[in-house]
Amino acid sequence: MQRVTRDKYSYVFDRRLEPVLTVDPGETFQVETEDSRTGQTRTPETVTAEYVLSLRKKGPYYGNPVTGPIAIRGAEPGDVLAVTIRAMECDTLGYFGYWPVLYHLQDWFDEPVTDLVDIRDGHVTYTMQTAAGPHAVRIPTRPMIGCIGTAPHLEVPTAGTAGRFGGNLDVPEVCPGSTVYLPVAVPEGFLYLGDCHPYQGDGEVSGCEMRSVVTLSVQIIRGRIQNLLAPRIETATHLVTMGAASPAEAAQWTAIRDMILWLEERCGWSKHDARKFLALAGDLRPGQMQVHPYTMRLIVPKEHLPRG
Repeated sequence: MQRVTRDKYSYVFDRRLEPVLTVDPGETFQVETEDSRTGQTRTPETVTAEYVLSLRKKGPYYGNPVTGPIAIRGAEPGDVLAVTIRAMECDTLGYFGYWPVLYHLQDWFDEPVTDLVDIRDGHVTYTMQTAAGPHAVRIPTRPMIGCIGTAPHLEVPTAGTAGRFGGNLDVPEVCPGSTVYLPVAVPEGFLYLGDCHPYQGDGEVSGCEMRSVVTLSVQIIRGRIQNLLAPRIETATHLVTMGAASPAEAAQWTAIRDMILWLEERCGWSKHDARKFLALAGDLRPGQMQVHPYTMRLIVPKEHLPRG
């Protein structure tokens, strides 16, 4: 099985880079990912507020490294990549934290917080030293990929942004067992992925960062890009459409419109039929709400769709 190592990363979705791996449609391969700070905060000495602040004082700071680009033989502009996530290995070490400016809490907190967590036996564990004494937290892992996308044909977006190409989606449904549908804008697609988490909550108000090894395969869907307004996700139980915009309301409008198009294609319904169905069974939830463009997703349970 082919495998690309985590040192083959980029901070942008760039069509001009040389592929770090080339795979055939349907081939199973593995991708190592780096954590969102490129491995710079993995020891007690490097999680202090002083050190974390120093990372931004050394010059331009880049986060969310994505491994890639990965070339998919035969993919052409106008196609769609169906990226199936088959498995994810969690590293044993992760970190969590926050910058006060995110969510506008700088009037309460004046320094960033970073702490290390242990990831073992299917759980993230951490002991908080609180004003009332130690408090142990043990949370089941639900590994997911925060950042996944393809290279656009003209612009070169950073891995901290999101759009029709994918990018910093940060939604829990990009996980083992799911298929992510991404547009192909350049020959061979040029797939990138990274920013993996052992778990993450809606809106990214909670969650941890980690390195990972992701096992996946990619199929090519010919000539279906015209109806893909943004990345789509299919799990065993749900259909998920995405939007990326600022304000977040605009992101949800894209997610709603794309789900209407998807239900038209999948069920043979009219747009009116699809919108009526969403009034009964649609569920809007935030994805990445820390930095704009924000992401929103619309989730539909398959159990309520026509069978066959």
